[in-house]
Amino acid sequence: MKSSRVKGIFGVTALIAVIIGCVMFPEYASDNSEILSIFLYLPGFFVLIGLFEAWVSKDLVVRHLGVQSGLMGSVYSFILGCLIPGPLYLAFPIAGTLLRKGIGKFNVVLFLGAWSSFKIAEEIFELHFLGARFLVLRVLLTVPFVILVAFIVSKVCFDEK
Repeated sequence: MKSSRVKGIFGVTALIAVIIGCVMFPEYASDNSEILSIFLYLPGFFVLIGLFEAWVSKDLVVRHLGVQSGLMGSVYSFILGCLIPGPLYLAFPIAGTLLRKGIGKFNVVLFLGAWSSFKIAEEIFELHFLGARFLVLRVLLTVPFVILVAFIVSKVCFDEK
């Protein structure tokens, strides 16, 4: 009960802050500002997150993305991060859901790194405007760093339970 009350208070406070911000800074609210686009994305996205939590079993996630999934689990996490469209702020609720479902710590950080660095739609634009040579060079230089960061963060930042 207390948790839902705190969430409600937080939601109302955030809504009031947005309204006050739109009144105080109308030049940002009149165009297609970021905050308005965020509010357009979020409702549908949270419905999809809820469906994912309800329909995808924990056993399936653990089997394919858990600690014991090995190299293939890491490959699946990387590909999943590359394929899902949307801005990076939507990746964190998905990562939280995957953590609750039992994904490995390395794989969740790899998923976030892939999402932030290698979205397929953005790679197509990069290929078109900057060329194949640039794209291949950037991918070859970025992939090892994403893997290294995933390894370091998974070892340093997660508490062992």
